Amino acid sequence: MADILDFGPDEMRSYLKVTGWTPVSGGDVAELWTLPGPADEVVLVPMKPGAPDFNKRTRILIQDLARVEARDAQAVHDAIVTVYHDVTDLRASDPSLSDGSISLESGYELFVSTKRLRVAAAAATIRRQGHFRNFPNRARDQAREVRIGQTRRGSYVVPIISQARSPEDVYAPRQDHIDVHVEVTLFDRRVTATMSRALGVLADMAGAEREPTRSEINDSIGEGVSYELCRALTRVVNTESVSTLDVSFNWSRVAAPPPGTPACVGFNRDAIDIVDRVSEQLKTKIYTREHLIYGVVTGLSRHPEDDTGRVGVKTLIQRRSRTVWMDLPDQDYHTAVRCHDAGIPVRVRGTLASPPGGQASMDVVAFGPDPSLGSDA
Repeated sequence: MADILDFGPDEMRSYLKVTGWTPVSGGDVAELWTLPGPADEVVLVPMKPGAPDFNKRTRILIQDLARVEARDAQAVHDAIVTVYHDVTDLRASDPSLSDGSISLESGYELFVSTKRLRVAAAAATIRRQGHFRNFPNRARDQAREVRIGQTRRGSYVVPIISQARSPEDVYAPRQDHIDVHVEVTLFDRRVTATMSRALGVLADMAGAEREPTRSEINDSIGEGVSYELCRALTRVVNTESVSTLDVSFNWSRVAAPPPGTPACVGFNRDAIDIVDRVSEQLKTKIYTREHLIYGVVTGLSRHPEDDTGRVGVKTLIQRRSRTVWMDLPDQDYHTAVRCHDAGIPVRVRGTLASPPGGQASMDVVAFGPDPSLGSDA
């Protein structure tokens, strides 16, 4: 089993909570948790990482959970380590990979294309654009922050590990203000959700019995598909020793899975032929650009006789908190009211104007609860 110091009391307590355990007593040194049921299971959770017996007590906890869950202790350990994370598995397969290894060229391209996929998804999380000649700096920075787990057998599997929640907002998902640290964490989840939806749209187009129409390809941009995302897929599947790339999304247990996202998508060489044709059309779409902002509704203003309502959304622009104002039609305005009252974060897509020192505004194309967080208003 891996070094158990790669998680602490926060991860253990969160994992126990989402798997049905409840705390019954404890203090600064340790807590007792119980699992309701006929066996009346009780475990001890050590709370002081610096204590001499912390490692020993943590090993005992993992062994107890493995027994209760009837699975391997390493699997329980890994589940606790990643309780705040989404894990995206990229699985390259081919009949020649029977021994669990991969050719140097194919392995190199898989790792490089993994980064390209992540950067393309991060860019589309910031703005929807058919072709990015220059990625936003934030997209490149985000790809540097995610981690790659150890490769696993099962053809050749590379896991991308990215944050879904931070410990401090697990138990209080309601938002009524913008916290820079929380927003950085949530951006990771939003990128993974964008990647999942975009790959799902591509897989649907590739699996259809007809060629995708120009209208469908244009609509796919709104879901995060871009020329760069398509090319990253193509480069993996077209390498020697790789005939299929499967991507599966294992969402964090402490953050609701984003609605409408596929659990797994796959691309073989026939599918990549369609992806190539999609990418060629997207290559000309550099000027199709819409910004996305994520935040909380902090301002509402509407007179009874007005057809639209004025809404202010607090968001981060260039990592600074700003309020973006927009006029929304009746249905969207009522959605904004519900999100405000329930503390549900929102996502807004449209044309953003944010002059330095001036009021930021947006011409809105789509407004609603942030779909990457599993919210519903």
